[in-house]
Amino acid sequence: MAKKKPDLFDLDLMPKLGEEMETLFGWLSRFKLTRESHSYQKVSKSQEQSGSNLYNEDSSSIIASPTQRAVRRTQKEIKSIKDEYQGTQKGLGPISPEILWQTIRTKYSNVRELAFDRLPSDAMAFYRLFHYPPFDQWGIYLMIEPLVKYHHRLEQIGCRTGLFSAEILMHLVIFEVFHHEFFHHIAESTATTIEIICAAMGNPKPIYLEYKSRQHERRIEYPHHPLEEALANAYAWNSLSFISRVKAGYKTAIVSFYQKAVENHWPHEPPGYRDAIYYINRNHIPGAAHFLAQLIGKSTVAEDMPLVKLAQSVMPNGFSAFMKKPDIPTWLVGSEKTIEYFHKLVPAPNEAYTQLFWPYDTAPIDQYLQKKIKEEKERINRTVKK
Repeated sequence: MAKKKPDLFDLDLMPKLGEEMETLFGWLSRFKLTRESHSYQKVSKSQEQSGSNLYNEDSSSIIASPTQRAVRRTQKEIKSIKDEYQGTQKGLGPISPEILWQTIRTKYSNVRELAFDRLPSDAMAFYRLFHYPPFDQWGIYLMIEPLVKYHHRLEQIGCRTGLFSAEILMHLVIFEVFHHEFFHHIAESTATTIEIICAAMGNPKPIYLEYKSRQHERRIEYPHHPLEEALANAYAWNSLSFISRVKAGYKTAIVSFYQKAVENHWPHEPPGYRDAIYYINRNHIPGAAHFLAQLIGKSTVAEDMPLVKLAQSVMPNGFSAFMKKPDIPTWLVGSEKTIEYFHKLVPAPNEAYTQLFWPYDTAPIDQYLQKKIKEEKERINRTVKK
């Protein structure tokens, strides 16, 4: 008879505090590492009956409560959505393969026309911290009405170039906005990691709350303050690069065009946000090292502290996030009518903002581009041989 496999419970080695976020929230509260904040669900009975989603927390601001949580689609649902668009031009609208190819050939000269009057990501979404209870309201909030208004402005510019459709533009926008906010989750997770280690060593410290106080009171001396916003913009830009590393085709080209338009607008954004250009590509590592220094109360990286190695290998990078992108609570906030319109543009929101998935069939455009690229290479080779 086979022996029973040893179990951590049997050996009394199973930690009492598990890996669930709720356990973490309770621990943070017990060690007084949180700060109470207003609820986003505060609505009157009349508002509940009418379906209203807005309330005035005080005379200075209107807070929206979530109306719908974005959820992951099943594989069956994704296949059904793909089948609906397969073999059609639905969702591609005014995209011109010829203009697209000419733009690629002329090294993105058309991109100069993409003078997006861009809103900062935090104007269209925000990240609710789990250090600020109520805990059941933490996560990313996508403000659909500002997103739609912003999208309309981009549509007037982008669609007339022949490079984008309204649907493709919205997918790019929500992917970028989501990843900006997701970096704030990475930042909070990183601070919480330090808090857990400090407490385990017998020295509990409110690392994150103290960092936020220094940040808001502008007690952090740094050329690109607030650095977290610069890194969040850069993280979104870098994520676009990562997601488009596929064979030559429409998605690769269009992501490059969109990134260039975003870069063009960064100088017009608020402090911090506008400095993202310094932290794209591999430069996010030294930027993250400076961010770690700010978390522990230093303005810049100390010469005798190898924080760059920590930033490269451990945190803050995507692996230091406590929740994976598809699983982090993400709320679509807005009127029923606006969210319905949004869903027409983006049939699978969770997959769109995490993977830049779209169901639109770009195969004919991809084949056209690949053919043109091959012809161009052959033409160059003939010219060289002559």
